[in-house]
Amino acid sequence: MLITILSIIVNILFFVVLNLNIYTDRAMMPTGEVREWHRSPIARLNIADQSFLIYLQIVFAAVSIITSVLFLFGVRNSIIRTIQLVSAIGSTIIFIIIMIVTANSHAKYA
Repeated sequence: MLITILSIIVNILFFVVLNLNIYTDRAMMPTGEVREWHRSPIARLNIADQSFLIYLQIVFAAVSIITSVLFLFGVRNSIIRTIQLVSAIGSTIIFIIIMIVTANSHAKYA
C-alpha cells in the first residue's frame, strides 16, 4: 500500500521537476551580445530533438499511476502488482536518463 501511494507521488514530482526551469543556456548573438535563456529539461530535450524520452516517461508514469489507482481501489491481482512495480521502476530509470541527457546536451545557435 505504501509503495502504491509513493509511486503516485513520485511520478507527480517527476513531472514537476521536468517542468522547472533549472538550466541556463547562453549563446553569443550576431550583434555581439550574450543572450541567456532559462529552460526546463523538457525544453532542452525538444531543442536536442530527443522528445521521444518525454513520451516514454509519460507512458511509464501513466501505466504506473493507473495500476496504482487500480491497486488502491481493491484490484489485488498479482499481474497488476507486477506491472505497477515494473512501470514505477521504469519511470524512475527514464527520469534519471532524462536528467543525464539534458545536463549533457548543448543547443547550437547558428
